[in-house]
Amino acid sequence: MKKLILPFVAVLSLTACEKQADLSELDGRYVVYTNHDPEADFSRLTSYYLPDSILLIGDSAQPSYATGKQAADILQAWAEHMESRGFTRTTRRAEADLGLQVSYVESSYHFTAVGGWPGWGWDYPWYWSLGYWGNWGGWYYPFVVHYAYNTGTFLAELLNLTAPQGEGQQLPVVWNACLTGGLSGSSYVDTRLAIDGVEQAFAQSDYLTATPQ
Repeated sequence: MKKLILPFVAVLSLTACEKQADLSELDGRYVVYTNHDPEADFSRLTSYYLPDSILLIGDSAQPSYATGKQAADILQAWAEHMESRGFTRTTRRAEADLGLQVSYVESSYHFTAVGGWPGWGWDYPWYWSLGYWGNWGGWYYPFVVHYAYNTGTFLAELLNLTAPQGEGQQLPVVWNACLTGGLSGSSYVDTRLAIDGVEQAFAQSDYLTATPQ
């Protein structure tokens, strides 16, 4: 997996005459991890569906969603970057090649997984059992993942909605991103940091484009 190297860390390697970076600022940036299925051909998956809410992952057995201005601004950042890579947003899930799920960990929760696993329905309170993306049994990663999620973490997963559908079939996640870091206590600042994290997720995923390479 790729790990974001914060730009201002480089300041520490400069000469002594330069002002030293404020290390307290390191806690105010999201660290961004991304990964993808190396077999995925994104140039053949040109349309995507993005819900108008962010899934909140907490302690409840029932799913809840964020729909206010803060959520809308963050989702808009995802949409703008997807479209800048040549993907077309659709208003109907049935017409989309990809499904983009954005989630937020709102309470302390640690989760670790390695290899293929059927989404949050595995060892978590059944968030994906409602069949949101269709008549599927969940989804899985065709690549290795290993995460521990803390409060304030944003997760994004791109699902291949064109994968062959069959009974008990699962949707493959072809790309994912994890934005994790400390919260500032200001909704404006947290939103700005999240949007910066989205930008970084795409910056370190140059393969994620609908244009043939």
